[in-house]
Amino acid sequence: MSLPPENLSTVEGFLENDAFRIWITERRPEDRVYWQEWLIRYPEKREIYEQAVVTLLVLQGKTVNLSDRQVKAISEGILDELPDAFPVIRPLSRWHWGRWVAAAAVVGLLVCGYFNTLVSKRPGVADGSNEQTARTVAWKVVKNRTGQPLVVLLPDNSSVLLSDDSQLRFRKRMNQAVREVYLRGEGFFEVTKNPASPFIIYTSNLTTRVLGTSFQVRSFDQENTAFVKVKTGKVTVTPVRAPDKSVLLTVNQEFRLKARTSHYVRRDIVATESEPSALIRQQFVFNYTPVPEVFDQLAESYHMPIRYDREVLKGCTFTGQLSDAPFLEKVRLICLTIESTFELVDNQVIIRSRGCH
Repeated sequence: MSLPPENLSTVEGFLENDAFRIWITERRPEDRVYWQEWLIRYPEKREIYEQAVVTLLVLQGKTVNLSDRQVKAISEGILDELPDAFPVIRPLSRWHWGRWVAAAAVVGLLVCGYFNTLVSKRPGVADGSNEQTARTVAWKVVKNRTGQPLVVLLPDNSSVLLSDDSQLRFRKRMNQAVREVYLRGEGFFEVTKNPASPFIIYTSNLTTRVLGTSFQVRSFDQENTAFVKVKTGKVTVTPVRAPDKSVLLTVNQEFRLKARTSHYVRRDIVATESEPSALIRQQFVFNYTPVPEVFDQLAESYHMPIRYDREVLKGCTFTGQLSDAPFLEKVRLICLTIESTFELVDNQVIIRSRGCH
């Protein structure tokens, strides 16, 4: 694929570019990765890129026969749930509002893989069905406004302890070649190992790529410093403003970036008194530890209630190392050793057991 020139900054320029037209019309996985990296390299061109996407689709006649009410409902749903890589765009000045919304809806549906499903709907389906279609777009947003860390369980069984005043956006189904999430703020990630499907975290300042490990990412828009700290495994960190300067981090290393200057350092993690109970420092190593104590520690560390019968489990112990396992995997392994089961009910873990004899 020929590289788009750096001065590609108009809708017409995109439409005349062979690589761009092939990407939009054929949606090949290898092109998808390429254009994601291109957008990271040139974030200032995202808006004109998105306008070119809409324009090309409209020129190709990719339209859907919907009522104004249906278009508005679908558009609101899609624009509310679009990933950060596809931000809401201001319309071209010469376009009528209704035509822009319809085109934007088509783009959202094509990007998320629901266009064919919508087209296959028979005429006359109730408006509520189309509104439901809009809400099944393949992205979910979690905003933490609880005043304390919040556990977010991802579809691939990875877990994120999302800090207060932070937001996470991820696919409802992570069966793609690449697992992607978008973070605004801070989160501690414990990623399920899958060498065939890299896990990528996008923030406004840096991009982190892993296969399976545990690490902390902090990147608030209003803060000048962003960082990544690795607890287990290896990660690759790339500054958004310096995409050719990727840095490999290993256990107990951190990457600190000055967002305004793109200056960064890689160093060993320095423990501070301000984070005495941070997950980045907890090892979760147990040696014949009473299971109630194990569950209590997990509940406190992850701010996730774990309900169990203390009397039933008082004779159970657990021995093992759970440092890099995602939250639910920790629970599953413990239950496996004591022949118990668990389920998630109303944002809490319920343990069912007959005890240990």
